[in-house]
Amino acid sequence: MRIIATLITLFAICLTGAHADNIFNELKATKEGQGEVTITQSSDITRLLDKKKDAWSNKKQLTFSGYRVQVYMGNHQKQSKDEASQREANIKARHPEMMTYLTFSSPFWRLRVGDFRTHADALILANKLKSEFSKWEGDIYIVRDNEVFNSDYNNEQ
Repeated sequence: MRIIATLITLFAICLTGAHADNIFNELKATKEGQGEVTITQSSDITRLLDKKKDAWSNKKQLTFSGYRVQVYMGNHQKQSKDEASQREANIKARHPEMMTYLTFSSPFWRLRVGDFRTHADALILANKLKSEFSKWEGDIYIVRDNEVFNSDYNNEQ
């Protein structure tokens, strides 16, 4: 059990920015006034941690649980796809800076807009879209989403 806890701790250190090429090399390094660490493990563990660290360091945006404004959802295969695409084009024409997410999860096509941490922020956009696109008013509402992007995050420090 202690080994698993140690590995989890090492993994967390690795992800949070230990500047060594490899966390195990950092731990093995001799530092004056400190003890020595000997690590005996499969090379697969080191390889997996390095792979995960590389994937994390290449990530340009962080995700979090938050909210989006759903503008459309339909389950008529071709008709729903066309309608969702048309609404996306209309929104992008008025607001090119707005992030839109057109997805298909059988049997539904969905169009969602924005990345918000709070319900209140999403509500502002929902009200704005309802006033701009009044014919869609009944289709526009706020939904929770587990993969909302934080575009303010900049990993190029």
